[in-house]
Amino acid sequence: MGYDLGSVRALAQDAAERPAWSLFAEYCRLRGEGLRSEALKALDAFIAEAVVWPLAERVAFSVWVGEQRQAYRGQPEAVLPVPLFRLLVRPTLEAWAEASPGDPWPPLWLARLSSGGSTWHAPAAPFLAQALARDPDFAPARLDFVLEVMRGVSYSQHELPELYLGDAAQDLADLTMAEAFLRGMELERQFELRPRLVQARQAAARWIEGRG
Repeated sequence: MGYDLGSVRALAQDAAERPAWSLFAEYCRLRGEGLRSEALKALDAFIAEAVVWPLAERVAFSVWVGEQRQAYRGQPEAVLPVPLFRLLVRPTLEAWAEASPGDPWPPLWLARLSSGGSTWHAPAAPFLAQALARDPDFAPARLDFVLEVMRGVSYSQHELPELYLGDAAQDLADLTMAEAFLRGMELERQFELRPRLVQARQAAARWIEGRG
């Protein structure tokens, strides 16, 4: 998975629509031209400006760049480089979570952005748990929880029938909760995910029975 330089150049155009984000737009433009060293200088200058913005402005940028990273199909560091995440985005999301203790969005974005990439690997599950503790009916966190469980269980089970790599009992409990979370979701999502959850639950149960 490499860098999609065309998408990064398009991102520069989007960012340039906000004057305060002009240095980030310059980072994207230079990155899209393959000028890595020059791009990182522009990024450093942008971070130095942005870290002192009011919280609401930092949140607006952090959510926007998070959405861009989720939509990007190349290496995520092209859109959300490590210094930007560590120095601006993650501290902003943490400050937002503290300032709005009932809002499930800040921990959800921490879950989405703190896992993946080549440099940071904070587990998503604790952040998802925080989001759901704030609002158990929060559909985006429920869906992300289901998908996160399925990713973990898929790894646990990929050596079956010879070996179960994870804790089958814990996986079974997580899958049961994930299946419950499907209720109330769009029918299309339920039809897509429920058969996979049922199959994974059956595999975990068979492993437990066989070990018993």
